[in-house]
Amino acid sequence: STRVRTWTDRSGAFKVDAELLSYYDGKLRLHKTNGVKIDVPLEKMSMEDIRYVEAHTKHDILKNK
Repeated sequence: STRVRTWTDRSGAFKVDAELLSYYDGKLRLHKTNGVKIDVPLEKMSMEDIRYVEAHTKHDILKNK
C-alpha cells in the first residue's frame, strides 16, 4: 500500500506529495506522485516530517544530533 503524504521543508516554501522509499545517510528518498524519485536532506524538512520518518524507519534521528 502506498503511503503518499505531503512533505514540507522548514521554510514552508517546498511542498511535495510523495511516498517515503528510504532514509539513508541523512537523506530521504521520496517517490513523487508523478513517478520521479528525489533525494532530500532530512535536516531541511519540517519537524512533523522528521517525526514521521523516525516513526516509520525506527531511526532515532533527533537523539543522534
